[in-house]
Amino acid sequence: MYNGYLKNEIFPERWKKAKIIPNLKPGTQMLEEVTKYGHISVLNVGGKIPERSLINRMNLFMYSTEFLNKNQHGFISQTSTTFAIMALKYIAQEGLNKGEIQQF
Repeated sequence: MYNGYLKNEIFPERWKKAKIIPNLKPGTQMLEEVTKYGHISVLNVGGKIPERSLINRMNLFMYSTEFLNKNQHGFISQTSTTFAIMALKYIAQEGLNKGEIQQF
């Protein structure tokens, strides 16, 4: 069923709708003001299943074909800003060792 929806580029309207639950922000006292509330969007489970499947397919393609640059750190699982900082440190150290960068 889900493959048929993907093949025909169909995403049923009921899957696009969310139930909004108001959530009072911490430390607020005036309950009458709308700005004192955040919200939680509860999505239809029927739409979450093909979404997760599509994400898995895209990730499989990107990682199996080396589509991503090896220096890509953002929005990639198992990477963090720590990896990016370590890579920058390595590049800077190499530049210092080769005399391409001058230390202040």
